Amino acid sequence: MLKNNSNSCQKVISAKVDCCNDKDNITLLIDAGCENCNSSCIMSTASKKVTIHTDKKYNTGETVYLIIDEKYMLKLSMLLYGLPLVIMFAVSLIIDRFFHQDTLTAVSAASSLIISWLILKYISKNIDKNPVRILE
Repeated sequence: MLKNNSNSCQKVISAKVDCCNDKDNITLLIDAGCENCNSSCIMSTASKKVTIHTDKKYNTGETVYLIIDEKYMLKLSMLLYGLPLVIMFAVSLIIDRFFHQDTLTAVSAASSLIISWLILKYISKNIDKNPVRILE
């Protein structure tokens, strides 16, 4: 029932259709995570609900198979968490090197985190954030 395709860094899991709406979105209930998985991803052992856009119509209670792209999730995590930290450290080093004031360095580090968060919030609207798709 649960498959693990490690060659392409994709995992295939089963889920049940919880509900459908008029905008071609379906909500899926995932009862368990991937088999033999010890990572702390969205597919952990706790039940999860995932909403996915699809053109195909599904009935409530129907079992579907999902593909989770782990490489995409890793890249997205690096962008959302790593980029602000790199920017913060770079700004801190530059400010400290030229001004040698701890208060100014701390304020600039906090400001760079806020600015990078705002930039990523703007960029994230254009990114397809769902690494989960239905296997058809």
